[in-house]
Amino acid sequence: MFEYTPYVLPFIFSTAILTYLCVYSFGLRKQIETAREFSWLTFTLTIWTVCYALELVSTTLDGKIFWAMMKYLGSAPGPAAWFVFSLYYTNNQKWFTAPKRWVLGIYVLVTIAIVFTNPLHHWYWTEITMVDGYPETQSEHGFYFWVYAVGTYLLILSSVVIYVRHYFRVSSFFRKPAVLMVLGGFLPLAARIPEDFLGLDLIPKLDNIIVFLLVSAIIFFIAISRFNALKILPIAHELIVKNINSGILVLNTTGYVVEINPYAQSLIGSESINAIGKPLEVVLKDWPKLDYSPQLKKQLEQEVLLSHNNTSNFFLVQISPILNKRDISIGHVIVLVDITDRKHAEMELERLARTDVLTEVTNRRHFFELAEIEYERFKRYGHPLTIMLLDVDHFKQVNDNFGHLAGDHVLKHIASECRKALRVTDIFARYGGEEFICLLVEANQEAALETAERIRKNIESSMLEFDGQKIRVTVSIGQIFAQNNTDLKLDNLIDQADKALYVSKSNGRNQVTVWK
Repeated sequence: MFEYTPYVLPFIFSTAILTYLCVYSFGLRKQIETAREFSWLTFTLTIWTVCYALELVSTTLDGKIFWAMMKYLGSAPGPAAWFVFSLYYTNNQKWFTAPKRWVLGIYVLVTIAIVFTNPLHHWYWTEITMVDGYPETQSEHGFYFWVYAVGTYLLILSSVVIYVRHYFRVSSFFRKPAVLMVLGGFLPLAARIPEDFLGLDLIPKLDNIIVFLLVSAIIFFIAISRFNALKILPIAHELIVKNINSGILVLNTTGYVVEINPYAQSLIGSESINAIGKPLEVVLKDWPKLDYSPQLKKQLEQEVLLSHNNTSNFFLVQISPILNKRDISIGHVIVLVDITDRKHAEMELERLARTDVLTEVTNRRHFFELAEIEYERFKRYGHPLTIMLLDVDHFKQVNDNFGHLAGDHVLKHIASECRKALRVTDIFARYGGEEFICLLVEANQEAALETAERIRKNIESSMLEFDGQKIRVTVSIGQIFAQNNTDLKLDNLIDQADKALYVSKSNGRNQVTVWK
């Protein structure tokens, strides 16, 4: 039998808020892991509140005892659910291993079992009575009630400690919801402390914990609606460091490694095993030397090339001091970023910038960069130097008769034949149009002339096939041989080689002329 009492009104309001929070967080459980734990918490608190309200409106002792026992379906797992939620909310769930889950689960189940079998042993309540004017039963407690009370205090206080540590680790943006979560969990327990330890009943005739659950429900509602406490959670710094795709080493003020993340371990290899407590130079002994010293006071960046197992990787090494609140260095952090792909892309762009796209030989701009360097060596050390200009004979006729694609094929063929006859040290480039240029390094006049003749004869004797058609071409070559006593600049030497080329073409083409 039930009879209305105004004492039940706050719990109706509390049940409504807790039910809303439970349904809302349950809907987020697949997207947000923390929401699942919060839905379990609010579900236990809802059961706790509903059963307590039904205890209040029951008119018989048996009815009140029944709902008092049913209440523990929520109150027994409630503190445990709050503790678990605090672990997930603060990213400490890794600590909550399977053995700890079993211990906590067994504690909850044993508590429920003892409550429901109390008539057999009276370990939880030794006596339960009804008192006129009191909507709830009055009871004398057995020994297990105090076991449950100690367990509840430990779980809630542990949660408070977890939240306090979390508060000082996160930015100010996350501190307000953290404070609300602490208050929401601790207030009901705080309301119970005066009664348990001082015999002071703050709210006579009612269970102080259940009453303050209404306050907790309101606080939780504010945390979720105002601060998106379930959707916007800080990510633990250690998780970021562990999962970031860069190597991170933390050094103390003497240059010893005090922290290393998994990615850095994979980069460093066997030396990373037991790296903590070792000097940096020992851990990175297979790496190029870094510009690091424990006295480093500013950020430093350095690119290094690491070769291992026939592979080469480029790394950007960033070394930064770690400063405390007084701007005093307390160590250094080294970040290792693999920039191999970027460096390869840069090298490819650089290669394209200095290469003729059609023939894949050096282009004119890069030829002059290299030739100027070689010319300076020529002036300094007196090594012989030869400039050779080469022009395809009647190239316009090739384009007119066979098409421009055939002309491109001819230019590629000429470039290929020249490279076969030249040394690696010689500088060969496409000069423009159907002209090519070559600087022969440290070749005497006789050797230079032999090279030119070899190129001319090889091209003359070769037959190209393109689109089913046979094409034969010849080349004219002009050369200038320079000795150290010359006053001519590089441009003057090229101009004289061009004049020699003009002579070759004027005298019937397909020949080599050396400028005297």
